[in-house]
Amino acid sequence: MKMDMPNSEFSGASASFFDPKNEDASKLREEVAMFALNELLGWLNKKEAGDAEQVAIFDATNSTKARRDAVLRVISNHQLHKGGQVGVMFLESVCDDQELLEENFKQKVAHSPDFAGMSREDAIADLRERVKKYEAAYETIEDDDLSYIKVYNLSSKLLANQIYGRLSKSIVPALMMWHVGSRPIWFCRAGQTTSEESRIQTAISSLSLNSAESVSKESAVSNEFSRFTRGDTLGKKGLEFRDNLSRFVRDKGVQFMSDRSNKDYEPRLHAGTSVKLDTDSIRKLFDGSDTDSSNDDDDSDSEDDLIPSFPCKVMCSTMPRAIDTATWPYFLFQVEQYSNLNPLDKGDFSGLELEEIMSIHPQWYSELESDPYKTRFPGGESYHDLVNRLESCLIDMEQQVSPVLVVSHVSVIQCLLAYFRNTPVQKCTSIEVPLHTVIEMSPMKGAGWYETHYALGNVAEEGPPSDDDQLPPSPRPSPIW
Repeated sequence: MKMDMPNSEFSGASASFFDPKNEDASKLREEVAMFALNELLGWLNKKEAGDAEQVAIFDATNSTKARRDAVLRVISNHQLHKGGQVGVMFLESVCDDQELLEENFKQKVAHSPDFAGMSREDAIADLRERVKKYEAAYETIEDDDLSYIKVYNLSSKLLANQIYGRLSKSIVPALMMWHVGSRPIWFCRAGQTTSEESRIQTAISSLSLNSAESVSKESAVSNEFSRFTRGDTLGKKGLEFRDNLSRFVRDKGVQFMSDRSNKDYEPRLHAGTSVKLDTDSIRKLFDGSDTDSSNDDDDSDSEDDLIPSFPCKVMCSTMPRAIDTATWPYFLFQVEQYSNLNPLDKGDFSGLELEEIMSIHPQWYSELESDPYKTRFPGGESYHDLVNRLESCLIDMEQQVSPVLVVSHVSVIQCLLAYFRNTPVQKCTSIEVPLHTVIEMSPMKGAGWYETHYALGNVAEEGPPSDDDQLPPSPRPSPIW
C-alpha cells in the first residue's frame, strides 16, 4: 500500500506545518496519522500461530483529546470488523526542566532530517517555534478511564493510571530505566576454570599416545573431565584474566570519570534519573588538589594505587568462577551476585556435550536444531525462559549512569547482546562470545550502542566451552554476527 503525498510547502516540515491554525497542514497531518495507524493495525493482524506477543508503538502527536478519541475509534472499528483484541495504553512525556529541554533540543536538531542543511542556531530557533505551536493546542490526558502513563522530566517522576499485569511488570520499569546519560557497560565471561584446563591438557596428551590401550585409558580420563560442575574455580589462565580485567576496569573507569569532570562533556550527569553523580566531587579527584605526592618515588603498587576512584556497578552470577573473576585485591566496590545471571539450565543434559546429547536423544536434538530458541532442555530451560529471567537484571544495567561490569556466561551474554544490538533475540544462539574478552557497549548520540571488543588474555588451549556455556546451534546465522 502506498500513500501519495502532495508536493507542497510542507515538504521539510518547518514550524508553520505544526500551527493548529494552518488548516491544510492539520488536515494532512491527520490523514498521515490515520494512514499510519491502519498500517499498524494491519501488521498486528498478521500475527501467526505460535508467535510471541506483538507490541506496536504509534509514535504520533496524539496531544489533543480529539486525536486520542480518533485513535480509539479507529481501533474499535478495526476490532469490530477484523477481529482480534488490541490493548491501548497512552504514554505522555512532560518536561519542564530547562536543562533537559536544552539538551534534547541539541540532540534533535543534530539528528533529525527536518533540520538538514540548517545552521544550528536557525534549527533550534525553528524547533522552539514548533514547540510553541504544539503548546498552543496541547491537552494533557485527564480521562482516568483510559490506561495511561505520564513520565515527568524523563524519569524523575512517573504517574500510572489503569496499568496492570504485564504493563506494570515490564513497561513501567523500562520507562524508569531509560535516560540520556552516557556510560559504558562491560560484558565478559567468567575466566577459564581448572577443569577446563585439565580436560584440554588431557585431550592433548591422549593424541600423543599410539597404543589403543593408552588411547582408551586417556579417553576415559577425558570423559571424566567432560562432566563439568558448576562449582568449578578459576585455573591459571582464568586468574590471569581476572587480574587483567581489574586493571582494565580501573583504567577505563578513571578515564570515564576524568571525561565527566570536563564541564563541556555532553550529555551532563543529570540525566533525568534518580541516581545522580556529584559532579563537583568528581572534579576534585582530577584537578590535582587532593593528590598526595609523598609516595611518588615508590614504584610498587600500593593499596591506594589499586582502588579505583569512581562508582561502578559490578554484577555477576552465583557461579564460583564468575565470583572469582569479579573479586579483585583492594576492590572496594560491592560485587552483587544474581542467580538470574546464571547460565542456561540444561536440566537432565547438564554435563553433556552436544554430540553426546545427539547420540542419546536424537529426536530431541532434532527439535533443538530446528528451534534452538524455544526448545526447552528436559528438566531445564530454553533460551526463551532465560530471556524472561534476565529482564530484572537488564533494568538494573540500563538505569545506571556510571560504568557497569557484568561477569556471566555465554548463554546469558548472548541474550543481552541481542538486546543492545537491537537484533532478533530468536537468533541470539549464533552470537559469539569469546573467552577472556571484554565486550564494551557504549551509547551513541541519537540511538543505539557502539560495540568494542578487548582481548585481555589467552586460553590454555583452544577447546570446546564448558557444559554451562555450550551453545545450541542456530539454523540461520545472522550476517551481523
